[in-house]
Amino acid sequence: MQLWVATMNAVIEAKPYSKKTFLVCIGIASFLQWLTYQLLTHAKLGSSAECFALAQTFVVLLVAPYLAALSVRSESGSSSSAHLLSLSPISFGKPLLIRFAISQIPLLCWVFLSTNFSVFVIGMSIDKVLKMLVVLGLFSFSTGAIGMWGTQVFKDAIFGTECAYFLSCILIGSAFFFMPLGRYINNLQPIIQPVLHLNPLVAVCNIFDGMDIFRTPLLYERTPITSYDFSYPSWYIICFWQLLIAGCCFLVSWLICRIRKVCIYIFKIATITVKRLNAS
Repeated sequence: MQLWVATMNAVIEAKPYSKKTFLVCIGIASFLQWLTYQLLTHAKLGSSAECFALAQTFVVLLVAPYLAALSVRSESGSSSSAHLLSLSPISFGKPLLIRFAISQIPLLCWVFLSTNFSVFVIGMSIDKVLKMLVVLGLFSFSTGAIGMWGTQVFKDAIFGTECAYFLSCILIGSAFFFMPLGRYINNLQPIIQPVLHLNPLVAVCNIFDGMDIFRTPLLYERTPITSYDFSYPSWYIICFWQLLIAGCCFLVSWLICRIRKVCIYIFKIATITVKRLNAS
């Protein structure tokens, strides 16, 4: 019964997005995708469909953490500590999970509309569309979980979002760190595959057969990966790692939130006890 009450309270307090908020979110995401698409096509990183998919991925990595960070910020003051501590550990994490899921709804709607748009305008095949929907949906939750974790750690939505951006830059840009590392490490072969498994853009490369982003004119001389024997991991393997990252970040966020609420509740009890002792 407590689990059901906590779930319903979380849904009510989450304040689902209005139509205006949906339109603003979709408009901003569409503009970011158009801008990113123009940059990618100008850099000649692939065909129109490939650049479109890469632009979608960048938009998800940019928007998802901020939406999740805002949901954590609104959650911090929505419920009393005594009420939260009266719940079981599972029901305690339920409101946080629901707020996190609801925060990603505008972005997921944009992903659905944008991906279906690519079918009619760019001519993306149906199988690639379905794979991109799965990949982008999982990426929204994985990067959103990182943003939520950063917000819990730094207690600020902006810093939490920047933390997610920083980690995404490391995962994407790690392939370019091989150039300076090559001066100190003779053989980079053992670490190439782990780096590719954690790079979210590699999932897009695997979905589009024949796409080799590291052999494009812009990136060929900026990373030594092409000098080694490597293969792009399957997109579902990369999704698995992203899902694992999301689970770990959500678990840590839940633990931080739980510990913080316990400390606040203990402090309140101690304050009330001291006041009563002084009064007596």
